[in-house]
Amino acid sequence: HGGGHKALRPMGWFIQVLFSFTCLAVFSHSAMDECTDDSSRPQRCMPEFVNAAFNVTVVATNTCGSPPEEYCVQTGVTGVTKSCHICDARDRRQHHSAVYLTDYNNQQDTTWWQSQTMLAGIQYPHSINLTLHLGKAFDITYVRLKFHTSRPESFAIYKRTSEDGPWTPYQYYSGSCEKTYQKTNRGFIRTGQDEQQALCTDEFSDISPLTGGNVAFSTLEGRPSAYNFDNSPVLQEWVTATDIKVTLNRLNTFGDEVFNDPKVLKSYYYAISDFAVGGRCKCNGHASECAKNNGFGKPVCNCKHNTEGDDCNVCKPFYNDRPWRRATANNPNECLPCNCNGKSAECYFDPELYRATGHGGHCRNCADYTGGPNCERCLDNYYRDTSGTRCLPCSCNPVGSLATQCDKTGRCSCKPGVMGDKCDRCQPGFHTLTEAGCRPCSCNPSGSTQECDVQTGRCQCKDNVEGFSCDRCKLGYFNMDPQNPQGCTPCFCFQHSSVCESAEGYSIDTVSSTFNRDDEQWTGQQRDSSSVSVQWSTGGEISLISDDYFPMYFVAPERFLGNQLLSYGQNLTLNFRVDRRDTRLSAEDVVLEGAGLRVAVPLIAQGNAYPGENMQTFVFRLHDSTDYPWRPTLTHSEFQKLLHNLTSIKIRGTYSERSAGYLDDVKLITAKKGPGSPARWVEKCTCPQGYVGQHCESCALRYRRSRPDLGPFSSCDSCSCNGHSDTCNPDTGMCDCLHNTAGLSCERCKDGYYGDSTVGSSSDCKPCPCPGGSTCAVVPKTKEVVCTNCPTGTTDGFFCDRCKEGFYGNPLCVCILAFHILHGFLLQTSCLQVTGQCQCFPHVTNRDCSACQPGFFNLRSGTGCEQCNCNSIGSTNGQCDIGSGQCECQPGVTGQRCERCEVNFFGFGLSGCKPCDCDPEGSSTAQCKEDGRCACLPGFVGARCDMCEENYFYNRSTPGCQQCPSCYSLVRDKVNQQRQKLHDLQTLIDNLGSTSETVSDKAFEDRLKEAEKSIMDLLDEAQTSKDVDKGLLERLGKLNSTLTTQWNRLQNIRNTVDNTGTQADKARNRVRDAENLIGLAREELDKAKDAITPSISGDPNNMTLLAEEARNLADKHKMDADQIEKIAKDANDTSTKALNLLTKTLDGEGKTNQDIDELNRKYDLAKNLEKQANKVHAEAEEAGDKALKIYANLTSLPPFNTKLLEDEASKIKKEASDLDKLIDKTEKEYNDLRDDLRGKETEVRKLLEKGKTEQQTADQLLARVDAAKALAEEAAKKGRTTYQEAQDILGNLRDFDKRVNDNKTAAEDAMKRIPEINATIIAANEKTKQAEGALGNAAADAKEAKSKAEEAEKIASAVQKGSAKTKADAEKAFEDTMMLDGEVNGMMDQLSAAEAELAKKKAEADQDMMMASMASDNAKEAEDNARKAKSAVRTVLNTINDLLKSLGNIDKVDLSKLGLIEGSLKQAKDKMANSDLDRKLAELNDVAKSQEEMITDYDRQIREIRSDIANLNDIKNTLPDGCFNTPSLERP
Repeated sequence: HGGGHKALRPMGWFIQVLFSFTCLAVFSHSAMDECTDDSSRPQRCMPEFVNAAFNVTVVATNTCGSPPEEYCVQTGVTGVTKSCHICDARDRRQHHSAVYLTDYNNQQDTTWWQSQTMLAGIQYPHSINLTLHLGKAFDITYVRLKFHTSRPESFAIYKRTSEDGPWTPYQYYSGSCEKTYQKTNRGFIRTGQDEQQALCTDEFSDISPLTGGNVAFSTLEGRPSAYNFDNSPVLQEWVTATDIKVTLNRLNTFGDEVFNDPKVLKSYYYAISDFAVGGRCKCNGHASECAKNNGFGKPVCNCKHNTEGDDCNVCKPFYNDRPWRRATANNPNECLPCNCNGKSAECYFDPELYRATGHGGHCRNCADYTGGPNCERCLDNYYRDTSGTRCLPCSCNPVGSLATQCDKTGRCSCKPGVMGDKCDRCQPGFHTLTEAGCRPCSCNPSGSTQECDVQTGRCQCKDNVEGFSCDRCKLGYFNMDPQNPQGCTPCFCFQHSSVCESAEGYSIDTVSSTFNRDDEQWTGQQRDSSSVSVQWSTGGEISLISDDYFPMYFVAPERFLGNQLLSYGQNLTLNFRVDRRDTRLSAEDVVLEGAGLRVAVPLIAQGNAYPGENMQTFVFRLHDSTDYPWRPTLTHSEFQKLLHNLTSIKIRGTYSERSAGYLDDVKLITAKKGPGSPARWVEKCTCPQGYVGQHCESCALRYRRSRPDLGPFSSCDSCSCNGHSDTCNPDTGMCDCLHNTAGLSCERCKDGYYGDSTVGSSSDCKPCPCPGGSTCAVVPKTKEVVCTNCPTGTTDGFFCDRCKEGFYGNPLCVCILAFHILHGFLLQTSCLQVTGQCQCFPHVTNRDCSACQPGFFNLRSGTGCEQCNCNSIGSTNGQCDIGSGQCECQPGVTGQRCERCEVNFFGFGLSGCKPCDCDPEGSSTAQCKEDGRCACLPGFVGARCDMCEENYFYNRSTPGCQQCPSCYSLVRDKVNQQRQKLHDLQTLIDNLGSTSETVSDKAFEDRLKEAEKSIMDLLDEAQTSKDVDKGLLERLGKLNSTLTTQWNRLQNIRNTVDNTGTQADKARNRVRDAENLIGLAREELDKAKDAITPSISGDPNNMTLLAEEARNLADKHKMDADQIEKIAKDANDTSTKALNLLTKTLDGEGKTNQDIDELNRKYDLAKNLEKQANKVHAEAEEAGDKALKIYANLTSLPPFNTKLLEDEASKIKKEASDLDKLIDKTEKEYNDLRDDLRGKETEVRKLLEKGKTEQQTADQLLARVDAAKALAEEAAKKGRTTYQEAQDILGNLRDFDKRVNDNKTAAEDAMKRIPEINATIIAANEKTKQAEGALGNAAADAKEAKSKAEEAEKIASAVQKGSAKTKADAEKAFEDTMMLDGEVNGMMDQLSAAEAELAKKKAEADQDMMMASMASDNAKEAEDNARKAKSAVRTVLNTINDLLKSLGNIDKVDLSKLGLIEGSLKQAKDKMANSDLDRKLAELNDVAKSQEEMITDYDRQIREIRSDIANLNDIKNTLPDGCFNTPSLERP
């Protein structure tokens, strides 16, 4: 054990260097026991600093003892006999295995690992590796090797960061760095260079000391980033190691090995007594301890901060909201839980999500049908319920919804025409839910409620409308009007007909009174029906004023009365106001009278407002519907009857005592004949038999009134004329009698005729056989005719057939009606005196020659009548028209004589001609042949050319019959073959029966066999054809089904396109209406502009600006309407193109769906356009209304007093100027005040900066206190080291006792040295006591330093709180802190002195140890004195045990912090209590309070000033640019 003192001498230097290195590494701070602070907030934590190699087996590639070998101890002196020993691996006392590298290092009982000697070939280039497996990753602070022999000339330290990773060089030690390791000797790393490179040094490569030499490698020494370790991933990787390997490359020698002396070679070998690795279990700042894994025996981190893994190097499964990071001093970087809203317990880190949102936790397997990175949304086809806790399925109807996803309320997106939360039913106005949505009801909007049966599509009609689509009025109604709640207006027709329609040629007309010039003949009526005058004012209104409570009425003039039937269903409009709002309305505010009927209605009925002091418009619909409560209730015919004879319109004018009512602008809508806006409510009746006129108001020809007193309401009866007249007077019933009859009903013969006219024939009345047309009579009994009024003085007798006396001549020779027309002149001819028969031309008949004979015509020829010559087959009876000669033809026959068929007829015969009825599409001409067969176009057949010929088909989209595809030609050919064979067979059979020659049996049999064979072949081919035809029929069936489906789909598309076109037309109409309305608005705006321009000469006022704005708005709407019209036109054109495209691509089945989607989209576009058009239309109407209101306001503007306006404007301008000056003055005062505050603000900021500086100073002091604390703890650690060395001394002494027993003879000689030994022990005891005192003082000083550090921390906190204190107080606090710093420095000096004393004591203990060793050698020679020495030594041992107990008590006191340290702590606290710190803190607090009060006052003043500035700005903003005193506009 020679040289032991040399080996221990650098121990103090090693500890000091090691301590300084560990202080540089951030992770080497004192171990933290908790991973959370006092407030339970996460903080960085690390396991305790340990020797990671302790008791860990090292794997050595070479160890002595196998086989046993001798080695010698190197003395370094030539010629001196070396002490040699045996290394035997089998002997527990003589082996030196690698276990001794990491066992407990006892200096008094040194163990070491040893290699074979140089004699066995151990020398460069042969190397030995010592590999240390740490079991897990550690943050390595240092690697220390203590050599039992001299340190090697060259060796290296390697590490690796994973058990299967590559080895990385840590450090090289060599006296020949460049030669051995190609490294610069004692190189260094500059900032910016690779800090993971290994360096080489020759500092520890000297051969001395021969034993006990130390090599300590600090992992961070010389690394520039060591002071910023937390932010250096390079160094964090650098210090990480799972395995350490020491490679011993070259032995140190004195050079005498060259002589190959075995003794010399046996003295060179590697021997290491201690292999230490200082560091912490690598937990990345997330664990305060490492524990053994029960399963594998490996140390693992007890991870906190929601981390896991061997090194706490990953986040726990549900803590991935941000990426895993190593904890630092400033940020624990704990793993945060994922935010899955309670819907999942699984997540993963999503870097893209983290970059986008700052949160990287992406949840997995979300519950309750949720999804998204945070389970924050519902899955597709789900929505969140009202509680917000779970998601529910959308359950969208797959047929009726556009998508299976619903909105946040659970409502699905429906297809066109579909409604309901789940899109499971049709909207009102739609029916039949299909894949394309619900079909529109196709209801006529004028006649329906726009709803239909959801199953059948039958529309729900208004009361007076019927039809599947509500497209026709019920019987008895007409004029389907969308504004009519009942749909159609009842037919009036004076109750004679229930069939009518809208009359053409009528336009809307208005009967009105505007009272612009006078009262327009309106009168007033009192309660007793007496008339009073109305008051007319120039403002354009009339009024009535009452003196009592009885009402007074305005009575309309004649032009509002009479036949107002054309106003039925229209509006009576009036403007009315009262002078005060105590109006008490009645049930008879508006009264209509006529035709013995009377109805009335309150003023507020039909949605009208309550009358007030301002003029309001009241509208009354003249209709019998229950929605318009005229009382009493009349039927529609009664109401129309009233209007037909309207005798009075009365409007109540007064409602209370001494009240007044004002009436203006009365309008009654009616109709008139002529151009204009059509009045479709005017009826045109279809009258029954007996009635004529537009309203069936007149009796037809041959009809008369049954009750003339009822006028047109009376029924019409047929005229009763006993067959002698077709007409009669419709009012009196007087017949227009013929056949020589007379009387009201032609009930008698007229004068000059006799007979019974009631028989009803044309010959009832015969001329009286009396000359001169005189009257006659029939004697009832004898039935004789007697003339009753013979010409006076000329004739006499029963028949006036003789001349009276005095007369002559033949009284009967006068041709009664004996005249005929000849060339336009009347000629009188002679007649037979007895019968009166005239002489007629050929084929002329009748007594007076007035008609042609049957079968003759042309009486006017003057030469007689011509024969008709009608065709006997083509005419009905051979007779013709007596004027033109046209024969009466059979049906379908034409020609003057009915001799031929009409065009497009055939089959001239007795029953006439038949129509050809040729199909217009299949025939080349409409005229057929004589047999009735039409001339067909190619591909058509049939008598009417109405069928396609074989192998042709009809396609609706293409005119004509189209030829089938070529595959059908095969079928046709096969069928033709079968037909031909059947024909041949028929011919064969016919020949068998018709041949005249005798057929022999053999010939017959041959022909029969031939026929049989032909039949069998025919059957086989027919069967084959049947199979082929069956397959073809199936294919044709499928094809037909497909075509039918496609046709239905295309039909739906066509309907959709038609609807789209209709919607587009509607959109265009609405746009057109909007344009008209905009044009009207523009005209009204122009009128408003013209009206206001003359009255205003200065700047534009609010009204003109408003008008300008309205005009701009109207222009904007016009532009929008133009744009929408263009878009609607484009949409319509697109729809038309789409229809044409669909027509051309019927066979393109694959493209049909795409076209359907496109058409649906364009249909939606058209619907959107319609909505936009409606919106623009509404906006245009609104703009028009605004314009009309503006115009109305403008027209009522009073004249302006411009002089008064100018004076008032000047006054306001002066006030504004004064106010502006006041604002400037106030602003200047504010600026001055702000400048003053800036100085104070600067001063406050300086105080704040000084406070921050003082805070930084306090922080620096706290850092120094922490450093002092660390030094104190290090001093305590050195005390514990001293205690350990004392135990080593005890071990040596015990070994000494053992050797005394073995060497009694040597002990006797040692007895002589006992006094000297006792003196040495006494001196060691005294020095130990001195060390104890020094340690006690060090502990007390450490406690005092800690107490003062705590007080300094309190002072620093007070300084931080009072950062706004004055400079003097801050400097005073700084001086106190400096005094404290001086005390801390003094304490550090004491600690340094204690450390020096410990080093001195250690050196003396080493000397004592050497002396004890020498005493042991002498004891071998003094064995005779053993017994006496043993007794003395026992006494010495007791003394040493007492010493050990004392040293143990010191260690306990230091660890438990009791006893003497508590006393010292109490003294330190007393000293601190007497230091007047409390008084100083109180003074500082007072100053801080005063500063805070000053700052509060400054803040209050600043807020007041800002409030004043805001008020001034508000006043300034409310000042107008110019004032216009317009009382009529500004009056509330």
